[in-house]
Amino acid sequence: MPNKLTQHNIRQRAVQTLFEYDIRKAMSETVLTEFKNNIEKINRELAKPIRFDIAYKDERITVRDFPRFFTKPLKEIDKIYEILDIPNREKTAVYKALSFIRDFGGYTKRMTDQEAVDLYKDIFLNLNLVRLFNIELEEENSAVRVRDFLRASFRAETPEEKLEVFNKVFSDVHSNIREKITIELFKPLTVQDEVAEILAMTEPKFATASKDILVQAKTFALNYDNDTDEPVEAPAYFTELVDGVLEKQNSLDSALSEYLAKGWSFSRLTMIEQVLLRLGAYEILFTETPNLVAINESIELAKDFSDEKSSKFINGMLTNLIKE
Repeated sequence: MPNKLTQHNIRQRAVQTLFEYDIRKAMSETVLTEFKNNIEKINRELAKPIRFDIAYKDERITVRDFPRFFTKPLKEIDKIYEILDIPNREKTAVYKALSFIRDFGGYTKRMTDQEAVDLYKDIFLNLNLVRLFNIELEEENSAVRVRDFLRASFRAETPEEKLEVFNKVFSDVHSNIREKITIELFKPLTVQDEVAEILAMTEPKFATASKDILVQAKTFALNYDNDTDEPVEAPAYFTELVDGVLEKQNSLDSALSEYLAKGWSFSRLTMIEQVLLRLGAYEILFTETPNLVAINESIELAKDFSDEKSSKFINGMLTNLIKE
C-alpha cells in the first residue's frame, strides 16, 4: 500500500465504500421488504373463511390445495427468521404452524370435515397446543382428545382455568405426562402476534445496521491492501466525499435524472454507474474541485470500475450537468 493516498486513490476508495454500502444496504432492505410482504399475505389468508378441498384416504382428511397459499409465505418467513438469527426457531409460532399444517392429515384421522376445520381454526388461536398432539394415547386418536379439550375450554378465560380443563379432559393420561404440561402451554401463541412483534424489533435494528454497514464499508475500502497492523486513518476528503454523497443523494439523483433518456429512471442504471455519477455530480455541485477535473476523474474511475461504454455515458451525463 502506498504511504500516502493520491486524490485519485481517495476517489477510488470512496467509490468502493459507496458501492459496498449500497449493495449491503439493499440486501438488508430486501429482507425487511420481503418480511413485510409475507406478513401481509399471511394476515390475508388467516382473515379468510377456512375452506378445504378435501379427499379421504385411510380415514384421514387429505388437504389438496389448502393451505398452499398459506404455507408459502410461512416458509418464506421461516427463512427470514433464519437470516435474522431468531433464537429457538423450533419454538416459534411460524415453525409450529408449518409443523401443524404438514401433519394435519394425520391429526384429523377419523374426523368429519367440520371437525377438522374447527380444529384447524382453534389451534391457530394458540399454536402452543400443537404440543398436545404428542401425548401418547393407547386407544384414542390424540386429535379427537384435543378437539374435546378445545370445546371444553371454550369458556375458560385464563391460562390457569384452561390448565384445569386440560387435567380433567386428559385425566386418564399418565401423571408423568401431565406434569410436563405447564401453564405456559395455555398462553396464546399466534402467528399474527409473533410476526408483528418480531417486525417491531427488527425495523430499528435495520436502521442501526445501516450505520454499521457504512463504518464497515469505509474500514474495508481504506484497509483492504494495508500491510501494517495500524488501520489507515480516513483522509478528510475521503470522508467528505462519502458522507456528502450519502447526505445529498436525493438531490443528486434528481439533478442527474434530468439528463437521462426518455423512459429511463436513475434506478434503472447499474449500481456502480449510480455511484460514479453521484460522486462526480457531488464534486461538481458541492466542492471546489474544477468541473473539468471532476469529469476527467469520473471518466477514469468508470474505466477502473466499469467499461468504456460506461465511461462515455458518465462523461456525457456530467458534461450536460455542468452546461446547466
